[in-house]
Amino acid sequence: MFILADVTNTICTDGMAKIIAIIGFVLKIIQWVVPIILIVLGTIDLVRAVIAGKDEDIKKHQQTLVKRLIAAIIVFLIPLLVSVVTGLLGTDEWKTCWNNHHNDSISQILDPSSDAAK
Repeated sequence: MFILADVTNTICTDGMAKIIAIIGFVLKIIQWVVPIILIVLGTIDLVRAVIAGKDEDIKKHQQTLVKRLIAAIIVFLIPLLVSVVTGLLGTDEWKTCWNNHHNDSISQILDPSSDAAK
């Protein structure tokens, strides 16, 4: 909290805007890909157990699927938590910079002529 509050008025530079955009992009990938993988893997395990027909395996894999679903929900909510934390800890300039750039596309980050930090 104190670190972000003591920063001068030059928070949202080109470099910082690109870092925020990269963090936002990584969070989006984590938010969507990881839960899908967890749900697919849990479903595959459960289908294998049902095909095998053993009641013990089915119950065990049901519990595993529920745990993976809970983990998928938590992972899906990570970007929301990051936005809330940055909103609570940062100055108004930091919040404005985060809100303006965490949804920037990768093409804006990689293109040196883009106005991602403007």
